[in-house]
Amino acid sequence: MQHRGTLVSSSLLLALLACGCPASPATTTDTTDAMSTSTSSSSSSSTDAPTSTSTGADTSTGAPTSTSTGDSTTGGPAAMTIYGVQQGKFAAKSIVTIKGVVVTSPIHNKGSKGIVFVEELAGGEYSGIALELDATVLAGLDAPPGSLIDFTGIYNESFGNSQISIAAPGDLAVVDTATIPEPAVVAAADIATNGAKAENYEGVLVQIQDALVTDPVVALGQFEVEGGARVSDWFLFDLGLTPKPIKGQVYASITGPLLTDAQESLLVPRSLDDLDDGSGDTTGGSTTTDGTTTGGSTTTDGTTGEPPIGIYAIQQGLYNPGDLVILEGVIATSGLVNNKTGFFVQDPAGGPYSGLFIFNNKAVFNVLPGDVLTIAGTYVEFNDLSELSVPGAANIMKTGTAPVPAPILVTAAEISTGGAKSEEYESVLVKIQNAKVTAGVDGANEFIVDNLLRIDDLFFAPANWPKPMVADLYTTIVGPLYFGTANFKLVPRSAVDLVK
Repeated sequence: MQHRGTLVSSSLLLALLACGCPASPATTTDTTDAMSTSTSSSSSSSTDAPTSTSTGADTSTGAPTSTSTGDSTTGGPAAMTIYGVQQGKFAAKSIVTIKGVVVTSPIHNKGSKGIVFVEELAGGEYSGIALELDATVLAGLDAPPGSLIDFTGIYNESFGNSQISIAAPGDLAVVDTATIPEPAVVAAADIATNGAKAENYEGVLVQIQDALVTDPVVALGQFEVEGGARVSDWFLFDLGLTPKPIKGQVYASITGPLLTDAQESLLVPRSLDDLDDGSGDTTGGSTTTDGTTTGGSTTTDGTTGEPPIGIYAIQQGLYNPGDLVILEGVIATSGLVNNKTGFFVQDPAGGPYSGLFIFNNKAVFNVLPGDVLTIAGTYVEFNDLSELSVPGAANIMKTGTAPVPAPILVTAAEISTGGAKSEEYESVLVKIQNAKVTAGVDGANEFIVDNLLRIDDLFFAPANWPKPMVADLYTTIVGPLYFGTANFKLVPRSAVDLVK
Protein backbone atom coordinates (compact mmCIF):
# COMPACT_ATOMS: atom_id res chain seq x y z
CA MET A 1 0.00 0.00 0.00
CA GLN A 2 1.20 3.49 -0.77
CA HIS A 3 1.44 4.77 2.75
CA ARG A 4 4.63 6.71 3.28
CA GLY A 5 7.10 8.96 1.49
CA THR A 6 6.70 10.84 -1.76
CA LEU A 7 5.22 8.57 -4.42
CA VAL A 8 6.26 8.60 -8.04
CA SER A 9 3.29 9.33 -10.30
CA SER A 10 1.97 6.56 -12.50
CA SER A 11 2.61 8.63 -15.63
CA LEU A 12 6.23 9.13 -14.67
CA LEU A 13 6.58 5.43 -13.96
CA LEU A 14 5.39 4.45 -17.39
CA ALA A 15 7.47 7.17 -18.99
CA LEU A 16 10.47 5.52 -17.37
CA LEU A 17 9.35 2.18 -18.77
CA ALA A 18 8.94 3.66 -22.20
CA CYS A 19 12.47 5.02 -22.30
CA GLY A 20 13.90 1.74 -21.11
CA CYS A 21 15.37 3.44 -18.05
CA PRO A 22 16.13 1.16 -15.11
CA ALA A 23 14.47 1.77 -11.81
CA SER A 24 17.76 2.97 -10.46
CA PRO A 25 19.03 5.97 -8.62
CA ALA A 26 19.95 8.88 -10.82
CA THR A 27 23.38 10.34 -10.24
CA THR A 28 25.00 13.32 -11.83
CA THR A 29 27.28 12.75 -14.77
CA ASP A 30 29.55 15.52 -13.61
CA THR A 31 30.29 15.26 -9.93
CA THR A 32 31.43 18.85 -9.80
CA ASP A 33 27.73 19.71 -9.92
CA ALA A 34 26.93 17.79 -6.77
CA MET A 35 23.76 18.40 -4.87
CA SER A 36 25.58 18.64 -1.58
CA THR A 37 29.02 19.74 -0.49
CA SER A 38 29.43 17.91 2.80
CA THR A 39 28.19 14.87 4.67
CA SER A 40 25.71 15.19 7.47
CA SER A 41 28.01 13.66 10.05
CA SER A 42 30.35 15.81 12.09
CA SER A 43 34.11 15.26 12.13
CA SER A 44 35.53 13.08 14.86
CA SER A 45 38.89 13.11 16.56
CA SER A 46 39.89 9.81 15.00
CA THR A 47 43.57 9.59 14.16
CA ASP A 48 42.87 9.02 10.47
CA ALA A 49 41.77 12.64 9.99
CA PRO A 50 44.08 14.23 7.38
CA THR A 51 45.32 17.80 7.43
CA SER A 52 45.69 18.05 3.67
CA THR A 53 44.50 16.29 0.54
CA SER A 54 46.58 14.12 -1.74
CA THR A 55 48.00 15.27 -5.04
CA GLY A 56 46.36 12.44 -6.94
CA ALA A 57 47.78 9.54 -8.88
CA ASP A 58 50.84 9.27 -11.03
CA THR A 59 49.15 8.19 -14.23
CA SER A 60 52.45 7.17 -15.76
CA THR A 61 52.75 4.30 -13.28
CA GLY A 62 49.08 3.46 -12.98
CA ALA A 63 49.02 3.62 -9.18
CA PRO A 64 48.27 6.24 -6.57
CA THR A 65 51.45 7.88 -5.34
CA SER A 66 50.55 10.12 -2.43
CA THR A 67 48.51 10.27 0.72
CA SER A 68 47.62 12.99 3.19
CA THR A 69 50.22 14.49 5.44
CA GLY A 70 48.11 14.44 8.60
CA ASP A 71 49.77 13.11 11.71
CA SER A 72 49.01 9.69 13.12
CA THR A 73 49.54 8.51 16.67
CA THR A 74 52.90 7.10 15.61
CA GLY A 75 54.13 10.36 14.20
CA GLY A 76 53.95 9.25 10.55
CA PRO A 77 51.46 10.22 7.82
CA ALA A 78 47.85 9.22 8.46
CA ALA A 79 46.35 7.13 5.65
CA MET A 80 43.17 8.31 3.99
CA THR A 81 40.25 5.94 4.55
CA ILE A 82 36.63 5.54 3.58
CA TYR A 83 35.84 5.95 7.27
CA GLY A 84 37.29 9.44 7.10
CA VAL A 85 35.36 10.37 3.98
CA GLN A 86 32.05 9.13 5.35
CA GLN A 87 32.57 10.84 8.71
CA GLY A 88 32.95 14.26 7.13
CA LYS A 89 36.71 14.74 7.36
CA PHE A 90 36.99 15.86 3.75
CA ALA A 91 35.30 18.75 2.00
CA ALA A 92 33.41 18.08 -1.21
CA LYS A 93 35.66 18.07 -4.31
CA SER A 94 38.63 16.92 -2.25
CA ILE A 95 41.10 14.65 -3.98
CA VAL A 96 41.48 11.47 -1.95
CA THR A 97 43.79 8.49 -2.27
CA ILE A 98 42.64 5.33 -0.55
CA LYS A 99 44.48 2.00 -0.55
CA GLY A 100 43.63 -1.58 0.24
CA VAL A 101 39.84 -1.61 0.02
CA VAL A 102 37.74 -4.43 -1.40
CA VAL A 103 35.15 -4.36 -4.17
CA THR A 104 31.81 -5.58 -2.77
CA SER A 105 29.51 -5.39 -5.83
CA PRO A 106 29.37 -5.80 -9.57
CA ILE A 107 29.50 -2.65 -11.69
CA HIS A 108 26.17 -0.95 -12.34
CA ASN A 109 25.93 0.80 -15.71
CA LYS A 110 24.97 4.49 -15.58
CA GLY A 111 25.07 5.82 -19.11
CA SER A 112 28.68 5.69 -20.27
CA LYS A 113 29.92 5.43 -16.68
CA GLY A 114 29.70 2.78 -14.01
CA ILE A 115 29.07 2.61 -10.26
CA VAL A 116 30.70 0.07 -7.98
CA PHE A 117 30.75 -0.24 -4.19
CA VAL A 118 33.93 -0.70 -2.17
CA GLU A 119 34.51 -1.24 1.53
CA GLU A 120 37.27 -1.19 4.13
CA LEU A 121 38.40 -4.70 5.05
CA ALA A 122 37.39 -4.22 8.69
CA GLY A 123 33.81 -3.37 7.69
CA GLY A 124 31.40 -1.72 10.09
CA GLU A 125 29.77 1.68 10.11
CA TYR A 126 31.12 4.28 7.65
CA SER A 127 33.23 1.59 5.92
CA GLY A 128 31.66 1.66 2.43
CA ILE A 129 31.30 4.08 -0.45
CA ALA A 130 30.34 4.15 -4.13
CA LEU A 131 32.92 4.78 -6.85
CA GLU A 132 31.82 6.44 -10.09
CA LEU A 133 34.01 5.11 -12.90
CA ASP A 134 34.59 7.06 -16.08
CA ALA A 135 34.16 5.23 -19.39
CA THR A 136 37.93 5.24 -19.87
CA VAL A 137 38.33 3.51 -16.50
CA LEU A 138 35.70 0.92 -17.34
CA ALA A 139 37.41 -0.01 -20.61
CA GLY A 140 39.40 -3.15 -19.92
CA LEU A 141 38.80 -3.01 -16.13
CA ASP A 142 38.68 -6.42 -14.45
CA ALA A 143 37.65 -5.79 -10.85
CA PRO A 144 34.99 -8.30 -9.79
CA PRO A 145 33.75 -8.47 -6.21
CA GLY A 146 36.63 -9.52 -3.98
CA SER A 147 39.22 -7.42 -5.83
CA LEU A 148 41.55 -5.43 -3.56
CA ILE A 149 42.15 -1.98 -5.05
CA ASP A 150 43.97 1.32 -4.58
CA PHE A 151 42.51 4.47 -6.11
CA THR A 152 42.66 8.24 -6.34
CA GLY A 153 39.56 10.27 -7.08
CA ILE A 154 37.40 13.27 -6.27
CA TYR A 155 34.99 12.96 -3.37
CA ASN A 156 31.54 14.44 -3.85
CA GLU A 157 27.87 14.10 -2.98
CA SER A 158 25.45 13.17 -5.78
CA PHE A 159 21.73 13.41 -4.97
CA GLY A 160 22.53 12.68 -1.33
CA ASN A 161 24.86 9.76 -2.04
CA SER A 162 28.54 9.99 -1.13
CA GLN A 163 30.76 8.88 -3.97
CA ILE A 164 34.27 9.18 -5.31
CA SER A 165 34.77 9.79 -9.03
CA ILE A 166 37.62 8.00 -10.77
CA ALA A 167 38.50 9.90 -13.94
CA ALA A 168 41.45 8.07 -15.56
CA PRO A 169 42.61 4.45 -15.88
CA GLY A 170 45.79 5.18 -13.96
CA ASP A 171 43.78 6.33 -10.96
CA LEU A 172 42.64 2.80 -10.05
CA ALA A 173 44.78 -0.29 -9.62
CA VAL A 174 43.78 -3.84 -8.73
CA VAL A 175 46.52 -5.01 -6.36
CA ASP A 176 45.24 -8.32 -4.98
CA THR A 177 42.14 -10.19 -3.88
CA ALA A 178 40.54 -10.16 -0.46
CA THR A 179 37.61 -11.55 1.49
CA ILE A 180 34.51 -9.34 1.35
CA PRO A 181 33.43 -8.33 4.87
CA GLU A 182 30.35 -10.06 6.20
CA PRO A 183 27.25 -7.87 5.79
CA ALA A 184 26.27 -5.90 8.87
CA VAL A 185 22.96 -7.24 10.22
CA VAL A 186 20.71 -4.24 10.81
CA ALA A 187 17.07 -3.50 11.53
CA ALA A 188 15.00 -2.45 8.52
CA ALA A 189 13.79 0.66 10.36
CA ASP A 190 17.38 1.73 11.06
CA ILE A 191 18.31 1.88 7.36
CA ALA A 192 15.02 3.23 6.06
CA THR A 193 15.02 6.80 4.80
CA ASN A 194 15.95 9.01 7.77
CA GLY A 195 16.52 5.89 9.86
CA ALA A 196 18.84 6.03 12.86
CA LYS A 197 21.68 4.22 11.03
CA ALA A 198 20.99 5.16 7.40
CA GLU A 199 23.90 7.63 7.20
CA ASN A 200 26.26 5.31 9.10
CA TYR A 201 25.70 2.42 6.70
CA GLU A 202 25.55 4.32 3.39
CA GLY A 203 27.67 2.38 0.91
CA VAL A 204 28.14 -0.51 3.34
CA LEU A 205 27.11 -4.10 2.73
CA VAL A 206 24.15 -4.70 5.07
CA GLN A 207 21.55 -7.37 5.69
CA ILE A 208 18.00 -7.24 7.02
CA GLN A 209 16.33 -10.41 8.26
CA ASP A 210 12.74 -11.69 8.37
CA ALA A 211 11.72 -8.94 5.94
CA LEU A 212 7.94 -8.77 5.53
CA VAL A 213 6.84 -7.21 2.23
CA THR A 214 4.32 -4.46 3.00
CA ASP A 215 4.20 -2.78 -0.43
CA PRO A 216 5.20 -4.83 -3.51
CA VAL A 217 5.44 -1.74 -5.78
CA VAL A 218 6.20 1.34 -3.70
CA ALA A 219 7.91 2.84 -6.78
CA LEU A 220 9.15 1.53 -10.11
CA GLY A 221 11.56 -1.33 -9.42
CA GLN A 222 11.22 -0.93 -5.63
CA PHE A 223 9.33 -2.73 -2.89
CA GLU A 224 9.03 -1.86 0.78
CA VAL A 225 9.31 -4.06 3.84
CA GLU A 226 8.09 -3.71 7.40
CA GLY A 227 10.06 -0.98 9.10
CA GLY A 228 9.99 1.23 6.00
CA ALA A 229 13.16 0.02 4.26
CA ARG A 230 13.01 0.10 0.47
CA VAL A 231 14.57 -2.58 -1.70
CA SER A 232 15.54 -1.60 -5.27
CA ASP A 233 16.27 -3.59 -8.42
CA TRP A 234 19.23 -1.28 -9.10
CA PHE A 235 21.60 -4.17 -9.90
CA LEU A 236 18.95 -6.76 -10.74
CA PHE A 237 17.44 -4.66 -13.52
CA ASP A 238 20.76 -4.84 -15.35
CA LEU A 239 20.43 -8.65 -15.24
CA GLY A 240 16.78 -8.68 -16.31
CA LEU A 241 15.87 -10.08 -12.89
CA THR A 242 13.60 -7.46 -11.33
CA PRO A 243 11.93 -9.20 -8.36
CA LYS A 244 8.15 -9.33 -8.21
CA PRO A 245 7.26 -9.98 -4.59
CA ILE A 246 3.73 -10.10 -3.30
CA LYS A 247 2.32 -8.44 -0.23
CA GLY A 248 2.77 -10.58 2.87
CA GLN A 249 5.81 -12.49 1.63
CA VAL A 250 8.67 -12.80 4.08
CA TYR A 251 12.30 -12.94 2.97
CA ALA A 252 14.58 -14.73 5.43
CA SER A 253 17.18 -12.11 4.56
CA ILE A 254 17.90 -9.38 2.03
CA THR A 255 21.51 -8.31 1.50
CA GLY A 256 23.20 -5.57 -0.47
CA PRO A 257 24.94 -2.20 -0.30
CA LEU A 258 22.91 0.74 1.01
CA LEU A 259 22.49 3.47 -1.59
CA THR A 260 21.06 6.96 -1.19
CA ASP A 261 19.20 8.47 -4.15
CA ALA A 262 17.15 11.66 -4.13
CA GLN A 263 17.31 11.53 -0.33
CA GLU A 264 15.81 8.00 -0.28
CA SER A 265 17.77 5.14 1.28
CA LEU A 266 17.66 2.02 -0.89
CA LEU A 267 18.91 -1.50 -0.19
CA VAL A 268 20.24 -2.82 -3.51
CA PRO A 269 20.69 -6.62 -3.77
CA ARG A 270 23.51 -7.56 -6.14
CA SER A 271 21.94 -10.79 -7.41
CA LEU A 272 19.04 -13.09 -6.60
CA ASP A 273 21.35 -14.79 -4.10
CA ASP A 274 20.94 -11.67 -1.97
CA LEU A 275 17.16 -12.27 -1.81
CA ASP A 276 16.92 -15.29 0.46
CA ASP A 277 13.47 -16.81 0.85
CA GLY A 278 14.76 -19.51 3.17
CA SER A 279 14.14 -22.29 0.66
CA GLY A 280 17.71 -22.58 -0.59
CA ASP A 281 16.86 -21.59 -4.18
CA THR A 282 17.53 -18.29 -5.95
CA THR A 283 14.28 -17.77 -7.80
CA GLY A 284 13.17 -14.85 -5.69
CA GLY A 285 10.32 -16.75 -4.06
CA SER A 286 9.45 -16.25 -0.41
CA THR A 287 7.22 -17.24 2.46
CA THR A 288 3.82 -15.86 3.39
CA THR A 289 2.95 -14.72 6.89
CA ASP A 290 0.75 -17.77 7.47
CA GLY A 291 3.82 -19.98 7.16
CA THR A 292 3.04 -21.46 3.75
CA THR A 293 5.76 -21.50 1.16
CA THR A 294 5.40 -19.64 -2.11
CA GLY A 295 7.74 -19.49 -5.07
CA GLY A 296 7.75 -22.92 -6.67
CA SER A 297 5.59 -25.11 -4.49
CA THR A 298 1.98 -23.91 -4.52
CA THR A 299 -0.10 -23.44 -7.63
CA THR A 300 -1.53 -20.04 -6.89
CA ASP A 301 -1.84 -18.67 -10.41
CA GLY A 302 -3.40 -21.83 -11.77
CA THR A 303 -0.61 -22.51 -14.22
CA THR A 304 2.99 -22.33 -13.03
CA GLY A 305 3.09 -23.04 -9.32
CA GLU A 306 4.80 -19.69 -8.74
CA PRO A 307 3.35 -17.11 -6.34
CA PRO A 308 0.68 -14.99 -8.01
CA ILE A 309 1.85 -11.77 -9.60
CA GLY A 310 0.18 -9.11 -11.70
CA ILE A 311 -3.47 -9.73 -12.46
CA TYR A 312 -3.49 -13.02 -10.54
CA ALA A 313 -2.29 -11.21 -7.40
CA ILE A 314 -4.88 -8.46 -7.76
CA GLN A 315 -7.77 -10.88 -8.23
CA GLN A 316 -6.67 -13.06 -5.31
CA GLY A 317 -6.63 -10.18 -2.84
CA LEU A 318 -2.89 -9.68 -2.49
CA TYR A 319 -3.12 -5.94 -3.17
CA ASN A 320 -5.11 -3.31 -1.33
CA PRO A 321 -7.25 -0.74 -3.13
CA GLY A 322 -5.07 2.28 -3.73
CA ASP A 323 -1.93 0.25 -4.41
CA LEU A 324 0.13 1.20 -7.44
CA VAL A 325 0.47 -1.74 -9.86
CA ILE A 326 2.45 -2.21 -13.06
CA LEU A 327 1.23 -4.96 -15.40
CA GLU A 328 3.71 -6.16 -17.99
CA GLY A 329 2.96 -8.28 -21.06
CA VAL A 330 -0.80 -8.49 -20.60
CA ILE A 331 -3.01 -9.02 -23.67
CA ALA A 332 -6.03 -6.91 -24.55
CA THR A 333 -9.01 -9.22 -24.99
CA SER A 334 -11.31 -6.46 -26.19
CA GLY A 335 -11.40 -3.01 -27.66
CA LEU A 336 -12.89 -0.09 -25.77
CA VAL A 337 -16.37 -0.48 -24.34
CA ASN A 338 -19.12 1.55 -25.98
CA ASN A 339 -18.69 4.62 -23.73
CA LYS A 340 -14.89 4.52 -24.26
CA THR A 341 -14.05 4.28 -20.57
CA GLY A 342 -12.13 1.04 -20.56
CA PHE A 343 -11.27 -2.39 -21.89
CA PHE A 344 -10.38 -5.87 -20.69
CA VAL A 345 -6.95 -7.47 -20.45
CA GLN A 346 -5.78 -10.92 -19.52
CA ASP A 347 -2.57 -12.64 -18.53
CA PRO A 348 -1.38 -14.68 -21.53
CA ALA A 349 -1.37 -17.85 -19.41
CA GLY A 350 -5.12 -17.51 -18.92
CA GLY A 351 -7.13 -19.53 -16.46
CA PRO A 352 -8.90 -18.45 -13.26
CA TYR A 353 -8.11 -14.97 -11.92
CA SER A 354 -6.33 -13.98 -15.15
CA GLY A 355 -8.59 -11.11 -16.32
CA LEU A 356 -8.97 -7.46 -15.33
CA PHE A 357 -10.88 -4.37 -16.44
CA ILE A 358 -8.76 -1.32 -17.25
CA PHE A 359 -10.55 1.93 -16.51
CA ASN A 360 -9.12 4.80 -18.56
CA ASN A 361 -11.47 7.70 -17.82
CA LYS A 362 -11.92 8.44 -21.53
CA ALA A 363 -8.22 8.83 -22.23
CA VAL A 364 -7.55 9.39 -25.93
CA PHE A 365 -6.00 6.22 -27.33
CA ASN A 366 -7.05 3.05 -29.10
CA VAL A 367 -6.74 -0.57 -28.04
CA LEU A 368 -7.37 -3.66 -30.14
CA PRO A 369 -7.75 -7.29 -29.12
CA GLY A 370 -4.32 -8.92 -29.24
CA ASP A 371 -2.35 -5.83 -28.25
CA VAL A 372 0.39 -6.73 -25.78
CA LEU A 373 0.54 -3.97 -23.19
CA THR A 374 2.46 -2.62 -20.22
CA ILE A 375 0.11 -0.66 -17.98
CA ALA A 376 0.72 1.41 -14.84
CA GLY A 377 -2.21 2.37 -12.67
CA THR A 378 -3.96 2.20 -9.32
CA TYR A 379 -5.91 -0.84 -8.19
CA VAL A 380 -9.49 0.07 -7.25
CA GLU A 381 -12.73 -1.74 -6.51
CA PHE A 382 -15.58 0.06 -8.29
CA ASN A 383 -18.98 -1.29 -7.26
CA ASP A 384 -17.16 -4.55 -6.43
CA LEU A 385 -15.54 -4.82 -9.86
CA SER A 386 -11.74 -5.06 -9.68
CA GLU A 387 -10.16 -2.44 -11.92
CA LEU A 388 -6.83 -0.86 -12.71
CA SER A 389 -7.48 2.87 -12.98
CA VAL A 390 -5.18 4.57 -15.47
CA PRO A 391 -4.94 8.38 -15.44
CA GLY A 392 -3.88 8.84 -19.05
CA ALA A 393 -2.75 7.30 -22.30
CA ALA A 394 0.90 7.75 -21.31
CA ASN A 395 0.41 4.96 -18.78
CA ILE A 396 -0.41 2.38 -21.44
CA MET A 397 2.40 1.19 -23.70
CA LYS A 398 1.94 -1.27 -26.56
CA THR A 399 4.90 -3.62 -26.81
CA GLY A 400 3.67 -6.08 -29.45
CA THR A 401 0.81 -8.29 -30.53
CA ALA A 402 -0.17 -11.84 -29.59
CA PRO A 403 -3.09 -14.21 -29.97
CA VAL A 404 -6.00 -13.46 -27.66
CA PRO A 405 -6.33 -16.23 -25.04
CA ALA A 406 -9.00 -18.73 -26.00
CA PRO A 407 -12.29 -18.32 -24.11
CA ILE A 408 -12.83 -20.78 -21.29
CA LEU A 409 -15.87 -23.02 -21.62
CA VAL A 410 -18.17 -22.67 -18.61
CA THR A 411 -21.86 -23.07 -17.83
CA ALA A 412 -24.30 -20.25 -17.22
CA ALA A 413 -24.85 -21.57 -13.70
CA GLU A 414 -21.14 -21.46 -12.87
CA ILE A 415 -20.65 -17.79 -13.80
CA SER A 416 -24.01 -16.25 -12.96
CA THR A 417 -24.42 -14.18 -9.80
CA GLY A 418 -23.54 -16.45 -6.88
CA GLY A 419 -22.14 -19.11 -9.22
CA ALA A 420 -19.29 -21.34 -8.10
CA LYS A 421 -16.83 -19.87 -10.62
CA SER A 422 -18.10 -16.31 -11.01
CA GLU A 423 -15.43 -14.69 -8.83
CA GLU A 424 -12.46 -16.49 -10.36
CA TYR A 425 -13.59 -15.74 -13.92
CA GLU A 426 -14.38 -12.06 -13.35
CA SER A 427 -13.09 -10.15 -16.43
CA VAL A 428 -11.85 -13.40 -18.03
CA LEU A 429 -12.91 -14.30 -21.57
CA VAL A 430 -15.44 -17.14 -21.26
CA LYS A 431 -17.86 -19.06 -23.47
CA ILE A 432 -21.22 -20.69 -22.83
CA GLN A 433 -22.98 -23.10 -25.21
CA ASN A 434 -26.60 -23.86 -26.06
CA ALA A 435 -27.90 -20.88 -24.12
CA LYS A 436 -31.69 -20.47 -24.16
CA VAL A 437 -33.20 -16.99 -23.78
CA THR A 438 -35.53 -17.08 -20.79
CA ALA A 439 -36.19 -13.33 -20.40
CA GLY A 440 -36.18 -10.75 -23.18
CA VAL A 441 -34.38 -7.41 -23.28
CA ASP A 442 -35.30 -5.22 -20.32
CA GLY A 443 -34.95 -1.50 -19.57
CA ALA A 444 -31.23 -1.95 -18.86
CA ASN A 445 -30.77 -3.50 -22.32
CA GLU A 446 -30.02 -6.93 -20.85
CA PHE A 447 -31.53 -10.31 -21.52
CA ILE A 448 -31.27 -13.50 -19.49
CA VAL A 449 -30.33 -17.00 -20.59
CA ASP A 450 -30.99 -20.29 -18.81
CA ASN A 451 -32.94 -18.43 -16.10
CA LEU A 452 -29.65 -17.36 -14.54
CA LEU A 453 -27.13 -15.37 -16.57
CA ARG A 454 -27.52 -11.79 -17.75
CA ILE A 455 -26.18 -10.84 -21.19
CA ASP A 456 -25.29 -7.13 -21.29
CA ASP A 457 -24.74 -4.53 -24.05
CA LEU A 458 -21.54 -3.01 -22.57
CA PHE A 459 -19.82 -2.96 -25.97
CA PHE A 460 -22.84 -2.09 -28.11
CA ALA A 461 -24.56 1.12 -29.12
CA PRO A 462 -28.26 0.74 -28.17
CA ALA A 463 -29.36 0.71 -31.80
CA ASN A 464 -27.07 -2.22 -32.56
CA TRP A 465 -27.97 -4.41 -29.60
CA PRO A 466 -29.92 -7.54 -30.60
CA LYS A 467 -33.45 -8.07 -29.31
CA PRO A 468 -33.82 -11.84 -28.97
CA MET A 469 -37.17 -13.41 -28.21
CA VAL A 470 -37.87 -15.73 -25.30
CA ALA A 471 -36.96 -19.32 -26.27
CA ASP A 472 -34.39 -18.20 -28.83
CA LEU A 473 -31.32 -20.44 -28.66
CA TYR A 474 -27.71 -19.29 -28.96
CA THR A 475 -25.21 -21.96 -29.96
CA THR A 476 -22.44 -19.97 -28.29
CA ILE A 477 -22.04 -16.66 -26.48
CA VAL A 478 -18.51 -15.39 -25.85
CA GLY A 479 -17.20 -12.39 -23.93
CA PRO A 480 -15.52 -11.17 -20.74
CA LEU A 481 -17.41 -11.75 -17.50
CA TYR A 482 -18.35 -8.35 -16.06
CA PHE A 483 -19.76 -7.29 -12.70
CA GLY A 484 -22.12 -4.34 -12.37
CA THR A 485 -25.30 -3.32 -10.54
CA ALA A 486 -24.77 -6.24 -8.13
CA ASN A 487 -24.78 -8.91 -10.86
CA PHE A 488 -22.32 -10.87 -12.95
CA LYS A 489 -22.95 -10.41 -16.67
CA LEU A 490 -21.51 -11.84 -19.85
CA VAL A 491 -20.63 -9.01 -22.25
CA PRO A 492 -20.22 -9.97 -25.93
CA ARG A 493 -17.71 -7.72 -27.71
CA SER A 494 -19.48 -7.73 -31.08
CA ALA A 495 -22.14 -9.58 -33.03
CA VAL A 496 -19.52 -12.25 -33.80
CA ASP A 497 -19.65 -13.29 -30.14
CA LEU A 498 -23.40 -14.03 -30.40
CA VAL A 499 -23.89 -17.16 -32.51
CA LYS A 500 -27.35 -18.64 -33.02
